[in-house]
Amino acid sequence: MKTFLKKSMLIILTSTTSILIVYAVMFASSARVTGLAGEVFYCIEKAEYTSGLPAVILGDSVCNQLWPQKEDSENITHLGCNQAISAAGTYLLLKNYLEHNPQTKAVFYIVRPASLGNDLYLNYTYQYFVIPFMNGDNVNFLDDETTEKIYNNYGKIFVENGYIKNFLLNNNFFMKLYVDYVRTHKEETTYFHQISRTSVIYLNKLRKLCSEHNVILRVIPCPLSDISQNHGWENFSRDIQAYGFSDIFGDFVQRIHYYPEEWFRDTSHFKQEILEEYGDGMRAKVMEGINPPAE
Repeated sequence: MKTFLKKSMLIILTSTTSILIVYAVMFASSARVTGLAGEVFYCIEKAEYTSGLPAVILGDSVCNQLWPQKEDSENITHLGCNQAISAAGTYLLLKNYLEHNPQTKAVFYIVRPASLGNDLYLNYTYQYFVIPFMNGDNVNFLDDETTEKIYNNYGKIFVENGYIKNFLLNNNFFMKLYVDYVRTHKEETTYFHQISRTSVIYLNKLRKLCSEHNVILRVIPCPLSDISQNHGWENFSRDIQAYGFSDIFGDFVQRIHYYPEEWFRDTSHFKQEILEEYGDGMRAKVMEGINPPAE
């Protein structure tokens, strides 16, 4: 009996030690909070401070390249983030910012048109939207259609349980396993040349929010690589008209500036050396004819 107990204890101890070693190796090689969605958490925290500036820029990762979130302009604070937070995350970010910055007079939402096709994609939505934004009171300000879509895609416990979300966020290995599993069960919907249902809902919410705070809202295009997939925005223009967004989009499609493909490190993002040499000119073109309010 004693021999059996000793063998059992040895097996349990060996198994436990092995599991701990495997976990330690995976944990050591996994991404930390600042590695997965670090720029999102930075923006959320920055939005809670009073900038004292009359205007704010929000947008996707190309916007963040041109107006880095860790810098501010003379009269504009920068809260550019990435495409994955969607218009829903942008709405929550701005809501928080305006509550802490009543001096705001103008909001510039600067995005690639394709970013407004984001209908809460499965690929990065969990890391960059669900974990940072779907907590506390934020859920109360989301449309029921949005929360239902998220719950259906990811499972309610993975959306609401903070311990699970923090564990996955801190462990890239397990995050990948989970997201890959989710993607095998759901289809990814894209609206590259159209405005997605999610964007329609939260562009309306953004407009209403700015109206309530007596703030000007303009949606402005980021510059694009001059490749075939970045042309042909007829459906996008029709959506602007159909959904009644002309007042905030203006001549959005006509304002798109194109640059040589070799200026980009991928199909969307500029090379660093290009930003250093031509960034000022590109920023000026994006904001051409738009005068940020003085303090």
